[in-house]
Formats: sequence, C-alpha cells, structure tokens
Amino acid sequence: MNKKLILHFLIYFIIPTLNFSQTNEFGVFIGGSLFHGDVGYQNAELSILNSKKSLGVEYKRNFNYHFGVKISIINGEVYANNKESGNIFREQQNLNFKSKITEIGVLFEMNFRPYISREEDYNHTPFVFTGVTNFYFNPLSNYDGKWYNLRPLTTEGQGLDDYPARELYKLNGIAIPIGVGYKFNLYNAFTISFNLGWRITFTDYIDDVSTTYIDPSLLNSIGQDLSNPSDNMFIEGFQRGDPYDNDKYGFLGISILYSFKDKAKECKDIIY
Repeated sequence: MNKKLILHFLIYFIIPTLNFSQTNEFGVFIGGSLFHGDVGYQNAELSILNSKKSLGVEYKRNFNYHFGVKISIINGEVYANNKESGNIFREQQNLNFKSKITEIGVLFEMNFRPYISREEDYNHTPFVFTGVTNFYFNPLSNYDGKWYNLRPLTTEGQGLDDYPARELYKLNGIAIPIGVGYKFNLYNAFTISFNLGWRITFTDYIDDVSTTYIDPSLLNSIGQDLSNPSDNMFIEGFQRGDPYDNDKYGFLGISILYSFKDKAKECKDIIY
C-alpha cells in the first residue's frame, strides 16, 4: 500500500515537474466577502446573497500541471445584522456590526485535471485549495446612525479587572482557508477562475460577540447601548454569543490571471 501511494505521488507531482516549463501568473480578484459568526445569518446561502465587495491581487507559481502555490492580498468588508437573521433570539438581541478584512495568504492549489493555458485539450479543470493566511479586522457597530469602534468599549468585559479571564482580543489573526473553484482558459495567456473559500479562524471576536452579557454599570453609556441594544433586559451572565464556535469569513468571486512561462526546457509530449 505504501509503495502504491509513493508511486502515485511521483506520477502526479514529482515526475511532471521535471519536464514542465514552470509558469507564473499575475492577476486580480473581484468578488464578495462572506461572514458566519454570532451576529447575522445562520444560513450560508443568505450569507452569500448578502455579501459585501472584495478586491485583491494574486501571484501564482505553477510547478506542474496539477499543483501550484499562490500568494494573495485581499481587502474586503463583512457585515451582519441580527434584525435580518431570521432567528428569533438573534432578532431580540438586535446586535449588528461591520468590519474591514484585509488578508495576505499563501495558498496551495491542486487541479483535478491537467491544466495548461493555451492548450485546447487541457484548458479547464476544477480545483481545490488550502493554506494559511494572516488577517486584520476591526469591528464597528451602528447605533442611532453612527458607527462606533467596538474593541475599546469592552462590551463583554474584555480587559476589565472584574472579568480577568476575558483578555482584550487582538485585531489580527491566523486563518486556514479551505475552498473550491473552477478555471478555464479565456484567451491566449488569460485564465479565469471562479473561487469560493471559507477561512477557519482562531478568534470569536470578528463581530465583537462571543460569551455572555456583563454588568452594564461597568460600561460607559455608549458601551451599555452597544453591549445590549435590545429592548429586552439581558442580565449579567445571560448568553450573548457562543465561545465554542469561532467566527469564519470567506471570499466568493472571480480571478483574472495572465500567465507567462520560465525560460526553461519544456516537453509538451508528457502530460499527467
């Protein structure tokens, strides 16, 4: 069994690299930003339908017909409002937020079929990708038509002496992207790919909601309003979010890429 696995690895990844004129791709990403957390939609379809715009730039190095590594920088915005969630409890909470998301990532992409730009028989394929990203966020909330920076307001007691277990959260983090896509050769050296990818994060504070309501007397007036903008009096200790389910964000969109080859020996007769 181990020998078969090694053989398959050599056939699909190592051997093609030896006779493949490696290609580079530069391009742009245009699409929408997605969010799933303690605020907003619990339905993934609604998250996609209500996504905000995102833009990015990409550079990819293709090592063979199946495998490439991409560096990308994407800037987008996520938004969620409990009034639109369709969930009775969330609607009663009346929480809302928005945040810019800026990420830089290294992604590993694998094609299911051999893909070669400008080759008619190998000019389209589905693919999957994963990797690692570093992202920046900063949640804001709207109250009476004005947006407020949430982190300094410590809406769940983060950083307060009365709640020593709740540290002030960082505004950057690491995420693991997992996604799928489909690419095809548009014309000559141009490739178009459709991408959908979610980022698994290690923070529950992209939306500034994670644990329970705190004693409102510890907050200033605007902190009290944004910690609990509901007409209901949620008392200290009542559930505000789910600390066991970290927030996720993602991007859905189109990449337009231009490819060019290294000045290296190429063998076009061997395709894996």
